Amino acid sequence: MVTAEAEGARGQAGDEAAYLRRLVDQLRAALERADTERAAERQRWTAERGADRSEARDAVDALRVELEAAVVERSAAVQEAAAQSAAELAQLRSTVDELRRALVAAQEDARRGREALERNFRHEREQLQGTIAALRSRLEMTDGD
Repeated sequence: MVTAEAEGARGQAGDEAAYLRRLVDQLRAALERADTERAAERQRWTAERGADRSEARDAVDALRVELEAAVVERSAAVQEAAAQSAAELAQLRSTVDELRRALVAAQEDARRGREALERNFRHEREQLQGTIAALRSRLEMTDGD
């Protein structure tokens, strides 16, 4: 009996060992699949992060290009405004110079006009004084007679 029991126990132990071997093999296979899935997931994650970094770089590059274009545009606008201001300033200076020349010419014309009026006035006064002197002389001659 002992041998039958021992044989039964040995058979049961063999069955349990076989079961445990199969279980270990299944767990090992599951672990290998998990490792393979984890490696594949890591590769996907790495690829996604690479794609994200690439997209981010592209976005940064696009923003850089847009910003550079805006800077160039703003710089051109500033230069244009500065050139326009310089042109307007030159035009204003030219206008001021023309007005100054016109004012000097008008003052000179006014001076000449005053001098001419004064000459005419002196001439008329001299004529009137001459006429008055002639009339006095006549009057004195007529009074004397």
